Amino acid sequence: YPKELGLSAAPEDVQVSSPHATDEDLLALLPKGFPIAPRETEADSTGDVRTRNRQLKTRLYLVVKENGQWKFPTVEAKEDETLLSAVESVTKEAAGSELKIWCPSNCPMAVEMKAYTEEDLQKEENAGYFGEKLFYYLVQWESGDVSETSMKVEDFAWLTREEMTERVKEEKGEDASKFFHYL
Repeated sequence: YPKELGLSAAPEDVQVSSPHATDEDLLALLPKGFPIAPRETEADSTGDVRTRNRQLKTRLYLVVKENGQWKFPTVEAKEDETLLSAVESVTKEAAGSELKIWCPSNCPMAVEMKAYTEEDLQKEENAGYFGEKLFYYLVQWESGDVSETSMKVEDFAWLTREEMTERVKEEKGEDASKFFHYL
């Protein structure tokens, strides 16, 4: 930026820290009297998982409870619908229209494949199919929050990867939880 705009520090004012800097080294770079916000929030101490204002050190995932099981919001894509528009519609359906998201990519970040059992193959709606593919997309929170009055799921939570892995392990076992561990 042009120096006269005052939008960036002059090169001699910039302090570069080592990639091996300690917390004390980084704190010393802050202006005197700068108040440091706590990394632990009230939601962390009370165990409130229905707010994004928790676990500030890590990424949170929106998960929903449907039919007694915790999972990511899912939907069967319509024939004339792109996978990306299905992601947007399932988020609105599960969490309400107040929650705004954006997808940084058209490419799924993971896929889970389930082959049909002999019993599944006998069902009329599965005729001509060998199984199902569940595509996982990375979406980012943009604004808003889950609308409890318009959500169409039993419950919701903002969980860390570890919390999600534990819930899946309790419900479906160790093998099913491994998938969520590597997200």
